[in-house]
Amino acid sequence: MKLTYFLLFFVIGFTHAQTHRYFYELKFKQDSTQIEPLKSYMVLDINPENTKYYDYVFLEKDSINKANQSEGLNWTKHIPVTRKKNSNENINFRTIDFQLYSYATEDVIHWKLSEETKKDGNFTVQKATTNFGGRKWTAWFTKEIPFSEGPYKFKGLPGLIVTLEDSQQQYVFNLMKSKKLAQTYDTSNILEVRYGNSPLLVAEKTFVKKQMEYYNDPMHRMREKLRTGTSSSFDYNGVRYTDANDLIPLMKDEQNYIRRYNNPIERNKAIKYPVK
Repeated sequence: MKLTYFLLFFVIGFTHAQTHRYFYELKFKQDSTQIEPLKSYMVLDINPENTKYYDYVFLEKDSINKANQSEGLNWTKHIPVTRKKNSNENINFRTIDFQLYSYATEDVIHWKLSEETKKDGNFTVQKATTNFGGRKWTAWFTKEIPFSEGPYKFKGLPGLIVTLEDSQQQYVFNLMKSKKLAQTYDTSNILEVRYGNSPLLVAEKTFVKKQMEYYNDPMHRMREKLRTGTSSSFDYNGVRYTDANDLIPLMKDEQNYIRRYNNPIERNKAIKYPVK
């Protein structure tokens, strides 16, 4: 896909507290067997001290909350990450059963540069390839935007990544537009802290353990409340449940959903869930 927007008034380097914001269209397949991909829009904020990658729905909800003086929630299918300038350590933000977690990963990406170039909209882009997260990736970057950054954890090229896709086209990023903000955008209540919900800082292996615990009993929290009498009923999709055992079919449905939609961007980190 060609760029439909081009950068205006781009200035190399930052003024004080400035944010360079880039918007990417992401086409992805939650289920590797699905034919048509889903579509999301992702945001890449390049700040003087750090870089932040997150779902555009966070910005939409933040705007609505500020306009209405509300604190409505929004979540995402994708993994938001932040990293300090010139660092390969990413802070990952994930949720399980509405609990926010964060964990650090060291993600060094080794690129192979090609001499191949082409025009993409207003930019001359150059090809680069890498293996990361159990996938083979092809990126096209432009030296005309001298930020060594890109969507998600992809960085380290001599220019901004314009397009990026894995060899099976299960994850495809296209840069759509950009804007420059005079001040660093405050994401503290939509990303680092999610609407007052502070993340639990854990090791990545601990988070994986929590994922498996949730899979083994995804209705545990509500089943315990019904079993112990803490709650007398539980409403779900218009149905009221009063007995903990009645939630077992919902538990099975959730487990089936988790197994089916198990195609993360880092495929080598996909959990092999047992059939229950």
